[in-house]
Amino acid sequence: MTTQAASDEERQRPAELQAPGYEIFIGLLAIISLINLAISVLPFNANIKTIAQLLDIPITFIFLVDFSSRLLRSHPRRTYFIDQRGWLDLLGSLPSFFKLFRIFRLVRVTRLMSEYGLSNVVRSFLKHRADNALLVVIFMVLVVIEFGSMLVVSFEASAPDANITTGGDAIWWAFVSITTVGYGDKFPVTLGGRVSAFLVLAAGVGLFGVLSGFLANFFLSPSEPKADETAAVDQTAAVD
Repeated sequence: MTTQAASDEERQRPAELQAPGYEIFIGLLAIISLINLAISVLPFNANIKTIAQLLDIPITFIFLVDFSSRLLRSHPRRTYFIDQRGWLDLLGSLPSFFKLFRIFRLVRVTRLMSEYGLSNVVRSFLKHRADNALLVVIFMVLVVIEFGSMLVVSFEASAPDANITTGGDAIWWAFVSITTVGYGDKFPVTLGGRVSAFLVLAAGVGLFGVLSGFLANFFLSPSEPKADETAAVDQTAAVD
């Protein structure tokens, strides 16, 4: 029955829809990227703009990899590039103001999720929650580093004796903090900055736990079928 339900679920999935957890990940990255684009063109502090521009680089790289992967898996490739409007993904994978085309990624993900059905999306996400854990960690690391950097530099930039005074300083501080390395070369001196540090460190500890769970599942899961086979052999031997 379970196998039949899974088969029915796969048949209901639109052909161009990847794993729902992955599509949600791409859609959320598109939202963050569009927020960064808005920050870049609106009258924000120069440090905030720098952080938004620098943190958009890894997002752009992810989109380029995503486009390349979809194109290579499509046979014929025209199906994805023309029929499924993959050329919009290509434009949205480019830097500068081409990032505005990333809104089409968000629209497509929303449409596909709507066609697939919310219940199927939730069911698929929970079924593969261990695999989706890595995507959650990647997304949350980007979010915490970006907005943690923006928060701390807002408090620290104009403080006397501060050593986190630029967007680059803030990103470096957030990175070493979320990885719980904490070199100590950059540290907040204001109350607001220290509260920001507490939030980033707490997020880092939580994300490290999620990542550890993912790695444990990744390395231990393949051995489970072997364990089941061994148990079956032992049970047969006991019966004999």
